[in-house]
Amino acid sequence: MQVLRVSFLLRLLACCGVCAVVRADDSVASAGAGILRVATFNCSLNREVAGQLERDFQTDGNLQARKVARVLRRVRPDIVLLNEFDFAEPSLAAELFVKNYLASEAAWVEEAPLQYAHWWTGPVNTGVPTGRDLDHDGKTDGPGDAFGFGRFPGQYGMLLLSRYPIREREVRTFQKLLWRQMPDALLPVDPKTQQGWYSEEDLSLFRLSSKSHWDVPVEVNGAVLHVLASHPTPPAFDGAEDRNGRRNHDEIRLWRDYLTAGSDGWIRDDRGVAGGLATNSAFVIVGDLNADPVDGGSVAGAIQQLLDHPRVLSEPAPVSGGGERAASEQKGINQQHRGRAEEDTADFSDRSVGNLRADYVLPSRGLRIQSAQVYWPLAGAGTELVQCSDHRLVYVDLHWP
Repeated sequence: MQVLRVSFLLRLLACCGVCAVVRADDSVASAGAGILRVATFNCSLNREVAGQLERDFQTDGNLQARKVARVLRRVRPDIVLLNEFDFAEPSLAAELFVKNYLASEAAWVEEAPLQYAHWWTGPVNTGVPTGRDLDHDGKTDGPGDAFGFGRFPGQYGMLLLSRYPIREREVRTFQKLLWRQMPDALLPVDPKTQQGWYSEEDLSLFRLSSKSHWDVPVEVNGAVLHVLASHPTPPAFDGAEDRNGRRNHDEIRLWRDYLTAGSDGWIRDDRGVAGGLATNSAFVIVGDLNADPVDGGSVAGAIQQLLDHPRVLSEPAPVSGGGERAASEQKGINQQHRGRAEEDTADFSDRSVGNLRADYVLPSRGLRIQSAQVYWPLAGAGTELVQCSDHRLVYVDLHWP
């Protein structure tokens, strides 16, 4: 399947690129002049069957999509990655979402229309069959036997929206990079046999990325920002072999090595071009990375591979008042967490996992952060909108250039 690279102008061209100020009682202030607002949002716009998302968006009546759109219209990011947005080719769902929800002026929405002149999406590994019994359940055609867990190709996909032009010909994707190509990969071992969980036949085709990894160059006022987008597998839903936790670690490591001169020799994109990101390139890592710095079930040190990277500006961490209150009120396993609840970005089961920091916007050093926030309102207008997903939108305001 060829990568789908799409950039379009909405009919209301005169409105494109205008970042309107939200209402005075909204909890999010306008980004302001000279500020670039970059966000990530696991919006949970995934469906159980192929094509359902497109059907849901034929009109503006889907209640979940309305809430997702209203969150975006309140925060008004200049660039935003949407995780768990089902992919299909052609990606009509993306176009319909922008048209019928983000740009809508219907009575159900209070916020000003939000225009994105450019967007980019492409194939992901979720739901793509391998013909192998990867989860060891005796079958070869289940969702756990796909290159990435999924019931159909494209489930849990990704969509990048941008007010600024995307250099489509320069986009790099790493969907097909094999896991075993990574030096010293954390390949899982079956604790019963002490043999590799995956056979040699499995590893000859098994891909590292559970969805995909994208390097999308966006041209912002004459300078280029590389948007490094991904959605590593959750470190859960496996067994003692920890195959998903190990894969999550190595999916995060791909970006670490991509930024590290000398350790990127093994990296080759889907066009066959080798190497990582030039040392003088500005970038921002975005996505649901499914790894908390201290809590949850990820492999120790997984997200620190990025938070401690010399090219990454990881402070200040995005925060919210709503996350802190949620952990206090929901209690459960949250009471055992060591991390700062105000940095949580996901509201998971309070009995098994608790609220975690899973979603990240990490710019490169050399850029300056004006503010970093999680859209998790403490009270008032907008608090009901977060029910659209178990994740919260995370955004960082950058001085640009």
